[in-house]
Amino acid sequence: MIFINDAAYKEFKELLDEAKVESYNIRIMIDNYNCSGPVFGIYVGEATADDDVETVKEITFIVEKSLNEQFGGFIFVSNEENNGCGVGLKPVVQPSSGCGDGCGGCDGGCH
Repeated sequence: MIFINDAAYKEFKELLDEAKVESYNIRIMIDNYNCSGPVFGIYVGEATADDDVETVKEITFIVEKSLNEQFGGFIFVSNEENNGCGVGLKPVVQPSSGCGDGCGGCDGGCH
């Protein structure tokens, strides 16, 4: 469900520590939509019966089962893997884009 290498894990955990989160229970969910499709966000949360839960080292990732089914899980990428745009999160199954070839950049929007 969650794919994260050591570099991305370290950077992501540092972000959580800098933000002084009260828990390492991290929920992944759809935050909004743009022309590229869904934009995923992360929030501190607790698991319910409708969720898949996976713990990687100290962080527990929580994803609604229907999102995992739709997107095949999630990949965290390091700043380097994300072209210098910071730690990134993307679904395993990429949704089709309504932007054509104009999407990109650190904000993930169309330019």
